[in-house]
Amino acid sequence: MRAGIKPEIVIATAADIADRIGWEQITLANVAGQLGIKTPSLYNHVEGLPDLRQKLALYASEQLRDQLHDAAIGHTGKQAFIEVGKAYVAFVRQHPGLYEAINRVSEPKPQMFEQTSEAILNLFIRLMQPLGIPSEEAVHAIRGLRSMVHGFASLEAMGGFQMQEDLMESLSKTITYYIDGLSKHFN
Repeated sequence: MRAGIKPEIVIATAADIADRIGWEQITLANVAGQLGIKTPSLYNHVEGLPDLRQKLALYASEQLRDQLHDAAIGHTGKQAFIEVGKAYVAFVRQHPGLYEAINRVSEPKPQMFEQTSEAILNLFIRLMQPLGIPSEEAVHAIRGLRSMVHGFASLEAMGGFQMQEDLMESLSKTITYYIDGLSKHFN
């Protein structure tokens, strides 16, 4: 094993491969080649490709959690959702492979991945509280918001928005319409 190879470097290398050339290109051979080591040396850090991909999904979910949390700081109400929505779309733009890793994590999901996912959910629950949405409805409202932002990011990634209007303005307005609708429905 080449000196200086640490588990964090293996995951960072896999992340780079995922973002540059795609999730499907995350293989032990590709990661080892990028690191300049032989594939068997990776087994000092991962148990195989499924383990590497799960560790990558955990890393990705932690990155997304941090980016969303940072975006929410200092904002409340609709503006908090707009900032978090923009951060979500920015994450997908900057890290398409990592985003795919989050959405393709295999079962059973690592406990830390579940905890990170729970932290993201809790962020949205906290942001929803001032809207007066009953707790039993919050998950449904959050799923709707996530579906909307995921769809927006996915369409953008596929080149689905060809009109000249500013994309972030469209996203902001879409989130505003959704939050306004929730507020009116529950108040």
